[in-house]
Amino acid sequence: MKTCRWFKKGLYAVCFLFFVLGISVSFQGAARAGVQEPYLNDGAQLSYGVFLLSDGDLRGAAREFQRLIEEFPASPLLPKAQFNMAEALFKAGHIRDAERNFRFFISNFGAREPLLQARAVERVNEAMRIRPPIKAFEGRRKAGLPVVMLEPEPALPPSTESLRAVQVMLFGGKGIEDVSGEMRRLKQAGVNTVIFRVFHNEGDRFHRGVAPPADKRSGVYFNTLRAPVVADILSGVAEAAHRNGLKIFAWMTTRYADYGIEGREELQCKGYDIGMGGGGLTRCKGLDLFNDAAARRIDGIYSDLAEYEIDGVLFQDDLVLRHNEGFGKYAAALFRKETGEGLRPEAMYLRSADTDAVQYTPLFWKWAAWKNRRLLHVANTARAAVKKKRPEAKFAINLMYESVSNPANSLAWLSQSLGAAVKEGFDYYSIMAYHRQMASELSKNPAEVKALIEKIAADASRTAGDAGKVLIKFQTVDWETGQPLSNGEVAELIRAVKGLKGISLAVVPYRRDFPFYELGESGGPARARFKRGAGAVARLD
Repeated sequence: MKTCRWFKKGLYAVCFLFFVLGISVSFQGAARAGVQEPYLNDGAQLSYGVFLLSDGDLRGAAREFQRLIEEFPASPLLPKAQFNMAEALFKAGHIRDAERNFRFFISNFGAREPLLQARAVERVNEAMRIRPPIKAFEGRRKAGLPVVMLEPEPALPPSTESLRAVQVMLFGGKGIEDVSGEMRRLKQAGVNTVIFRVFHNEGDRFHRGVAPPADKRSGVYFNTLRAPVVADILSGVAEAAHRNGLKIFAWMTTRYADYGIEGREELQCKGYDIGMGGGGLTRCKGLDLFNDAAARRIDGIYSDLAEYEIDGVLFQDDLVLRHNEGFGKYAAALFRKETGEGLRPEAMYLRSADTDAVQYTPLFWKWAAWKNRRLLHVANTARAAVKKKRPEAKFAINLMYESVSNPANSLAWLSQSLGAAVKEGFDYYSIMAYHRQMASELSKNPAEVKALIEKIAADASRTAGDAGKVLIKFQTVDWETGQPLSNGEVAELIRAVKGLKGISLAVVPYRRDFPFYELGESGGPARARFKRGAGAVARLD
């Protein structure tokens, strides 16, 4: 039986060791002996907020200081969090909320923070000159700390075509006509897009009908001279999708597209082994995305992919760098060129004698944000390579749910940022809202997870400015056991999110027994058409 190296807060989404499907799309981690679980304590949370404040992301900074107050209510850093939240609000133009928070700070912490108190009094006086005073807080001590809810960014009416998608690791049919029949049934159920796997990692099951080549353990399912070709099947699948009125997105790797060149050391990712006594660099999985030769290789592969009749691309969730990945000579040279600072891993991590947890310095946050910009640059150049041949192609980028629910953790552990991705103008932001995974990681019950997913969908829609651009993905298989989840369990979540007008939805992985009409029309004709097609599909088994 296959096993998977699970990393808490890691890429569960792509560690698909499905005993049912036989798929092994696994991420093995960077410094294998040195991967440390990140833990954002109050100090790291404060330093992240300070980084955002200095970087000009005022609303984000205010939210992160508020997160410290909410999650670490006994922290000795509360005074700084309270003051900095007020300062971020003031600079963002939320004068009334800022004045309120400065007054809370003076009341609760002023006596033990005299220097900050003096600055807070100056801000209150300045706020009173700008806006009428808030008399409700004058002359009385206020117990506790405030929770300021910033007015959310207004979401624009959906203008992007909403996706109703299935992400396909394997179709059930053995031949293209069988696959076409499955697609016909998807269309009848209200699905409008198929996201089809066009890469093959070692250990994956081959697409049905593909004879396993003896000399290729990994590669791609389309013609290219830049990577091993397992089989050229994309043309037939794309034609079948279009024949049945479906769009097809190619689901493709980036960083892990080192197929055939795994032994070329200069192209391989470099990580920092935090667990070593004096620290040290070690090889990590995939390409070194700071090496322009590696980036050009990706662009070439995507250019060849664009020769096919695809409607879009989903970037696999290997477009990440963990908190100890992204070092080496190419990263160091580029970091110095673009920031003027040296890439010194020993200056980024703090370790205490009584715990294995890793804390982060201000330099770490600067580096993490810089890595995120590089990842988005790689995505942009690959997108440009495709659009030269297919100007109308759409692009979706995979993001962990924490990119919405916990931006600090997302940036620290994966170098991901939804806000930064939105600024790059992708067509869809694919949020991996995998409920079983979330329940396990966050120790939440089903009702709490459901509420969190609804909030993630709403928050992501506001950040994107268009609900149609947000693709919420639901798991149909338990990642840990490989067993199919009950249709009702998944459908309940889909119905909850589908109430957000214009939101895009997808299930992963494709399961022929799933009621796909839950994605499209509710009940009625779609349900009937789906059930009429079930008999034909059943005959494929």
